[in-house]
Amino acid sequence: MSPSHPVLADLPGVWRRTLAREADGSTDRVTDAVWIQGPSIFADLRQPPGLPDLVGDAHPSELDRPLLLALCEQKAFAGTLSADDGAFGWLRRIDLHPPAALPDAGTLRWQDGVLVEEGVHEDYLEHWEPVERGGTAAVLLEDPAEGSTGLLVRAGSWFGYARDRSGPLPAPLVPLREQVLGCADRAAAAALLDCEVSIGRVHADQVGGERWEILRSTLPHRVGSHLQPELGGAGDGLLIRDTDPQRRPRPRAWRPARLEGPSTLLTITAAPC
Repeated sequence: MSPSHPVLADLPGVWRRTLAREADGSTDRVTDAVWIQGPSIFADLRQPPGLPDLVGDAHPSELDRPLLLALCEQKAFAGTLSADDGAFGWLRRIDLHPPAALPDAGTLRWQDGVLVEEGVHEDYLEHWEPVERGGTAAVLLEDPAEGSTGLLVRAGSWFGYARDRSGPLPAPLVPLREQVLGCADRAAAAALLDCEVSIGRVHADQVGGERWEILRSTLPHRVGSHLQPELGGAGDGLLIRDTDPQRRPRPRAWRPARLEGPSTLLTITAAPC
């Protein structure tokens, strides 16, 4: 760890935000914000307080318009982190919201064991506290069947999983809330929210295997389900448990596009025979 400023190699792990200060001076200490960082691949989920209780475990297609708008209050993105001349850039390969006008970039420094992030292109400040360090690995994913992209990142006992929509937002310059408001029916509005960023933990089960349990997700019906990533039949793909729009279980067959760290950290450990 550098004396006052971290380098990219210092950041892999799990981080929880304890403070955010916006350009207008407003502060936020209550949003549940977790950032899981691999060697460079990351996942970040930020949810307003009370949202899980409000929406329950419903699939977006089962929610009315006010609750779909509540899901729009989440911030969730995933991609790759890079460092350049003292600044860090978070390239959002997957984002619940339309792309921002300015790149996501900030400087980082240590202050009494807290990681302090300050915006480069925007005036903001965030405090991040470490939650867990441990072995890290990550992979960028492609779904050849549906054309979507995804990623999986693990740090210690935590994981982040992200899956993009199968197609781009119809109005990339219009805020997500406005697009949802403008939809003619609930099904079209729910389709705009079909972007998953999930955070979870890896637990040992009672027979010596593992369960990858989702604890928080942009998609409420995914909370409590088990990701259970495993190698495909030919050994060159990754199968992840998913659901279809009717909430029926189905595996999603991903093709790894870029691997970071040991692949053994990214698949379930099977119970001994």
